[in-house]
Amino acid sequence: MTLLDAIAEKRDRLDRLRPLSPEALSKLEHYYDVEITYTSNAIEGNTLSPVETTLVIEQGVTIGGKPLKDHLEALDHYDAIRYVRELAREKTPLTEGDVRNLHRLVVQRSRPDIAGKYADLARYVRTEIGRHQFPSPAEIPALMGDFAKWLGVAPATPEAAFTAPVSYTHLCWESPGRTRREFASC
Repeated sequence: MTLLDAIAEKRDRLDRLRPLSPEALSKLEHYYDVEITYTSNAIEGNTLSPVETTLVIEQGVTIGGKPLKDHLEALDHYDAIRYVRELAREKTPLTEGDVRNLHRLVVQRSRPDIAGKYADLARYVRTEIGRHQFPSPAEIPALMGDFAKWLGVAPATPEAAFTAPVSYTHLCWESPGRTRREFASC
């Protein structure tokens, strides 16, 4: 079974459970938003556990012995996920402003100095096969304009949902995470 087939099968199973009550849907969204926040931040080197991430988001507590930046990243990421949900409910094409605002939200507390800004330095990443140079800072505004145009006409399909982050990653921003910093985003 292909990944797209598995997604379609899960979508069909979910559709058979519909309609979900507003309360059940809200709880399910919250659960996944916290889970996505945890896993995304963990990939970037955040040290909060799933339970700690939940406590930070739901109760605003700080976890002893954990860096403040990890707490701020969790709050930032969660806000960004909620923003994406709002955008999805609007059912209008994403704009470059939406993407910039998303980036702003992802780092608003943890890295306010780069929030929503395009990088102003040349970036590259070292890989096992050599060095990859990202587009120059001078190219980024035009490339983001092209990306926004593509977003405006992209079909609402799993293929497009997989393609968009890859395209976006190739453009790159200033970014807070260790991995993204290693990728030295454009």
